[in-house]
This record gives sequence, C-alpha cells and structure tokens, in this order.
Amino acid sequence: MSNDLSTNPNHEPVQNVPHPTNQFVKIPKNIDGKFEEGIPNDYQELTDSEAIRYLKAGKPLEKCYIKHLSLTGEFSKLIQLKQVYIKHLNVHNFSSLLNFNMSSCHIKRTIIDEARFEDVFSAKNCHFQFIHIKQSHFLKNFNVQSSKFNSKVVIQQSIFEGRARFWEAEFKDWFSSIECVFKAKVDLRSAHFDAGFTVPNCHFHDDFLFRGAHLTLKWEGDHARFEKLIDFSKAKLGDFVYLEDIVQGEAQQWAFWNTVSERILVRPDQVEGRIQSEEAGEYYKAMREYAVLKRSFEYENQYSYDDWAFYRFKVNERKARAKNDHSLVRKLMDFADWLLLDWGCGYGTHPLRAIRTALVMIVLFALIYILGFDYLHTPDNIPFPDLKPNALLNQLAVSLFVSLAAFTSGFGDLRDVAIGWMNIPIMIEAILGTLMWGLFIVAFGRKVIR
Repeated sequence: MSNDLSTNPNHEPVQNVPHPTNQFVKIPKNIDGKFEEGIPNDYQELTDSEAIRYLKAGKPLEKCYIKHLSLTGEFSKLIQLKQVYIKHLNVHNFSSLLNFNMSSCHIKRTIIDEARFEDVFSAKNCHFQFIHIKQSHFLKNFNVQSSKFNSKVVIQQSIFEGRARFWEAEFKDWFSSIECVFKAKVDLRSAHFDAGFTVPNCHFHDDFLFRGAHLTLKWEGDHARFEKLIDFSKAKLGDFVYLEDIVQGEAQQWAFWNTVSERILVRPDQVEGRIQSEEAGEYYKAMREYAVLKRSFEYENQYSYDDWAFYRFKVNERKARAKNDHSLVRKLMDFADWLLLDWGCGYGTHPLRAIRTALVMIVLFALIYILGFDYLHTPDNIPFPDLKPNALLNQLAVSLFVSLAAFTSGFGDLRDVAIGWMNIPIMIEAILGTLMWGLFIVAFGRKVIR
C-alpha cells in the first residue's frame, strides 16, 4: 500500500494534507508490532465472520481483538463495541438502522465509505490511528467526544443531519473535512489539534463552535459557507486563521471573546454588524473582541483595518460605560465623548471628520452671532459698504469672520469684538477650536506616520 507521509533523508515523517480533488486518501504503511503490543493478553481474538454474526444478532462485542472487520449490507440490530481492538475496520455500502456505539475502542485503520447511519453514531473515548469517512450519511448525531486520533482525519463528501460533536477530542495530525454538509451544530469545543484544520467547500447550516479549542497550525475555510455563528471564543490559535475566502450567509455572526491569536485574517466588511455580542447589546464583550481583531490587524500591518477595529473598540467602550452607569453626569460625559471624539474625529482615526466638525461649529456659532449682532462691534470697513451695516448680508459676513477668527486664533485677539453676553459664545468657540485643532493634528499625524 502506498505511503501518504513523505520521508526526509533522516527518515522523519513530514505532514501532508490531502487535496480536495483526491478520490481517496492513501493510508500510512503498517507499523508491525506496535498495535498488537497494546492488546491485553486476556482478550479473545475473533474472526471477521464471528464478529459479524454477533453484531447481526444484536449482541455486544466487549474486550476482544479483531484483525479485520468488514461491515457491509444492512444491520437492523443495535451495534455495540466496548474496549475492542480492531486492526482494520472497513465499513462499505453499509446501513445501520439503530445506534452504532463504540466505547473505549482502539482501531488502527478505519475506512467508512458509502455508509448510512439511520440512528446515532457514537465513538466516545476511542483511539483511532487513521480514519477516513467518504460519501456517507449520518441522519442523527455524530459523537466522537474525548476520542484520540493519532494520524490524519479526513471526512469527504458526507452529510451530517444531526449534531457533530468533537468535544475534547485530540488530533495529532491534520483534520480535513472536504465538501461536507453539516445541517446541525458542529461542536469542536475544547478540542486539541497538534497540526492544522481545513474545511474546504463545506456547508455549515448551524453554529460552528471552535470555542476553547487549541490549534497549532493553520485554520483554513477555503470557500466554506457558514450560515450562523462562528465561535472562536477562548480558542488558542497558534498560526494563521484564513477567513477571507469563506462564504457568509445572511445570519452569519462572529464571536472572538478572549481569543488568543494575532493572525486572524478577516476583512472589516466581513465583520461589520456581525459581532454577536455587539448585536446583543453586550458591549463590554464586544469591546474585548474588537481588541482581538485589532491585534491581528496590527500584526499584519493592515493599518486601515487596525483603525477600524480601534474605532469600534472605543464605541463599544463608551456604550459599555453608559450601560453600567445611568447618572446624569455620565450621560453628559458620554455625550461630550460622542460629540468631540466619536463624531468629531472618529477617536483619532478619521482626520476628515475633524475638518467636517470644525466647519459645522463655525457655521453654528456664526448663527449665534447673527442673533446677537447688536452686541458685536461693527467694523469700520463693512464687507458690503453699499448696504446698511445691519443688513442681513453684512451680518452674515461679519458673523462668519468673527466665528472663523475665534475658532482658529482663540479669544486673545477678539476681546474688543463683542460686549455683554456675546463674549460667552466667543470664549466657548475659542476653547472648542483649540480642542478640534489638537484632535485634527493627532488624527492626521496618526495617518501619516503609519
């Protein structure tokens, strides 16, 4: 049998990921002796025909060794295997009408091809050396909780109607699911991957839970379609997470709560309006999730994306404060925060917003000066000498000049421009102008330096 692990001159195995177009995955060569050495001495050895006779009669297999077990045809009884060692398990053109249960079994090579499981498929706390599932149909739950996989796991062109549960499973080599359909939740919480994880061209109709998982190499979802939540919360992702090429359904959402990663490759347009915690009003969690994305963008020197994530971080930080403190002082402070920092300059990420805000302030204060024009000293050289000094056109021109001067140069040169209460808006505008100039310099400097 050909070898799927290429070998270097030092005879050390090198990982190789199966290509989606492969019709079948090559199986690693036999390692004689190692599997048999782990079989307890008191285990009875059964032949293929003996084991099949027991299973068709609905009798459980427990504490035995089977060298070759080939399951074909229809099995109408409950299938139960507990603490069974199987060197070669081949399930081909197979149909199981009731539960297919394996518990604490050790299987060296498992091939499931064109099989149909009408009821639950369960393989809890099992040890698999190599497993390949192809063109099979699981009509109810698929459960390999706490199982260990010592070589590649390849699931190809299969359909999972029920929940697929890999909770706390351990994968020593690559996990690849190729062109599969998952119609219920996929639960990979707390799973441990010593290599990489790929799901090219798969379709996930329900939540995809990678929460708390540990991944050493890359995560790739090349053209996979996700309809609902992708949850990376508390996951430890050691390499790049390629999310830019996935297909998103209308209701797809994200969760990055306390994710440990600096290499998440995703675009802002893929995330905008899709952070689950933000949409649910959990602004503190959303703030932390945008911080995770910001670190990833900064690591990749994607500074425009970094600015977007920082802006969303600050917006959710403000909303989180407002949600926890409903006092009048807090509301006034949040309004000032929104007006000057958010709307005013995008928290230092949008210098054009500062210019826009400055122009709006100049026009608004000019309107105030028009209302109190009688408290302004009319200059000797009025802008339109052919008109009366208090004509509307002269009032507008003088008020705009005073407003622009107060905003740009401050109050120092305008002490003799107004009398009475009109000095108050001039002082306020002078203070706001100084602040806005500072915010513009910070925002513009941030863009230019980076």
